[in-house]
Amino acid sequence: MIFYKFQMDCYCARSSIGGEIPEDRRTWRMQLGDLSAALSEGIDGEKIKVFIHRARQNYYQMLAAVDGFRELTPAVLTSLFEKFFADRDEFKIRNVRIKDLEEITTLKFSKIFDRANRSDNFNFDYYQINQDLGLDSLENRTFKLLESICPEKRLTLDKATAKAEKLLADETFKDEFKRIYAKENARRFYGQPVHYKIIAGNANAVLSLTNLLVAALYTNKRLVSRRINFITSINENCYDESDFEKVLENAAGGTVVIELSGDKVNTGQFAHAYEEVVNFISETVKRFQRNTLCIFVELADKPGFAPQLISALQDDLHIIELHEGAGNRDTALDYLKKLMTDDASALYTDEELLEAMGEKLTFSASDIYNIREKLFNNSLKNKTYPAYREVDRLSVASETKSNDAYVDFQEMIGLVEQKALIEQIIAAHKVQKMRLEMNLDKQKAALHMCFTGTPGTAKTTVARLIAQILARDGVLKTGRFVECGRADLVAKYVGWTAKAVRAKFKEARGGVLFIDEAYSLSDGEHVTFGEEAINTIVQEMENNRDNVIVIFAGYPDKMKYFLDHNEGLRSRIAFHIDFPDYTPDELTEIFKLMAEKRGYKISEEVADYCKKIFKRVAKKKNFGNGRFVRNLLEQAWLKQAQRIIKENEGGTVTKDDLISFKVEDFDVNVDKKYKNERKLGFVR
Repeated sequence: MIFYKFQMDCYCARSSIGGEIPEDRRTWRMQLGDLSAALSEGIDGEKIKVFIHRARQNYYQMLAAVDGFRELTPAVLTSLFEKFFADRDEFKIRNVRIKDLEEITTLKFSKIFDRANRSDNFNFDYYQINQDLGLDSLENRTFKLLESICPEKRLTLDKATAKAEKLLADETFKDEFKRIYAKENARRFYGQPVHYKIIAGNANAVLSLTNLLVAALYTNKRLVSRRINFITSINENCYDESDFEKVLENAAGGTVVIELSGDKVNTGQFAHAYEEVVNFISETVKRFQRNTLCIFVELADKPGFAPQLISALQDDLHIIELHEGAGNRDTALDYLKKLMTDDASALYTDEELLEAMGEKLTFSASDIYNIREKLFNNSLKNKTYPAYREVDRLSVASETKSNDAYVDFQEMIGLVEQKALIEQIIAAHKVQKMRLEMNLDKQKAALHMCFTGTPGTAKTTVARLIAQILARDGVLKTGRFVECGRADLVAKYVGWTAKAVRAKFKEARGGVLFIDEAYSLSDGEHVTFGEEAINTIVQEMENNRDNVIVIFAGYPDKMKYFLDHNEGLRSRIAFHIDFPDYTPDELTEIFKLMAEKRGYKISEEVADYCKKIFKRVAKKKNFGNGRFVRNLLEQAWLKQAQRIIKENEGGTVTKDDLISFKVEDFDVNVDKKYKNERKLGFVR
């Protein structure tokens, strides 16, 4: 359904409704009502429903709703109206001319249509039309719908490529533009040959990239509508939802963007409740995918249920993956100046903008949008409303996440030998990619890994950073990190295990599949199912050697036994890395780093006290390494909070109070657990 508004000028006989409004307004209203009813029934075989929302002498302001894949132009509408009025001579309307024709959003159409309904001059079945046109699907509690009209009507390949560079788009966009503008393509709408998935770090960056993509497709007649329907904030109740189906149905010939973060899906986890949502959305998309372009959005820091939905769709839809890219400082500065409003940009010099950009050399579109938001908020406080310049901001201590995974990796405490080996692994992946691009290798070698170590030695963290680093360098397509264990791979019923394993490999496609406590696959209640999982893993490692890196992890002795009894796995693992327990000195540095990232200052007295704790517990059984440090810090924070409230009751709490610990704050349960351990035997 495509929605338009326009004005129809015409010449009418003096006695007709289009002529001079007679003194007998009742008669005029009756004639206008008849015309309104006739147009609302449809013209051009009822495919185009027309509604008058304002009538004046010799002109009418109108709305049109087109059911089909026909784009309206003034010439087309003029021809249709002349034919309509020639067949309905009772209206005596001639010399029709269409002006100010523009496509509008469903919401704008609905608002104007509501105003027309409140007038006594027009005659149509409001409630039936409202339902037929899907206007009642605009508001829904299970998702949010935003609409926009793509601003570009025509875009050449050169302009599309130039705009992509200014928007810091990845090469994947430029490659897709070459396919869109290919001369051998038909220049007529027949349906959607492909759909898209965009991976970015910021929803605003997605909107800019989507506008560019839609403009290119519209120019090449792959779309007949410039309306973009943006569905976001999908919650776990969005299943069997008729409004969602109506949005996709109404967008035929146009675009629906579905942001897959979800409303309540935690980063890195998939809420069980969303399984029904994934099934519903995948089935709905499959029904309407022929005529409605679907663009799926995965936000890098909040993937939500994107992996599960794409996995459910990729066998039935042709989905092309597109990425936001990066640019140098000069390109990023130009983009930042473009994003700033005229008033706001005038408040900042180039030097101030460069200072806000920091020391980074490359920037994604999402980085620039985030910098813009900070600058805009800063200008409101410091330049537009300077009275608030000296007001301190309430700061909440939180762990910050660097945009550069390689920097995070290098800043990790200890792991000197491990870092050196991982540097070699990363280099090996890069060189192999170059050899493949130069046709020096015909097949990509499998570079799977095995991480061994006790809990809390950073195995999972390092694996996640490796995925991000390899994605940044273009070795991996997505850098997706999928963590799983025995419960995710071994099913309770015959035939289900292989399916579960393949689903995890699909989910991890283009990234890293991290199998924790992998040795448990050959243990437990259902040993036969575990063996089935191992055999399927071996097969999928071979089938997906170009798409997935598998990292196995677990205790050193158990992983050795596991691999010794599974030669198929051992032969496919190229790298073995052991993660030793941290020393007390390293644990102290980790503690300081964690505290610093949360906004705390650690005194020498507190650091020395914590080092004594680490020396006492480091050799204990089931010691948690980094996890112990995190638990110690979190319990100390609770103890500190209780102390601050007690000490300052009725007084004032300073910033220094909030960011400082005392030694007594670390007299906590996680430490007492080891203090109270006793050996079995007789007490003398």
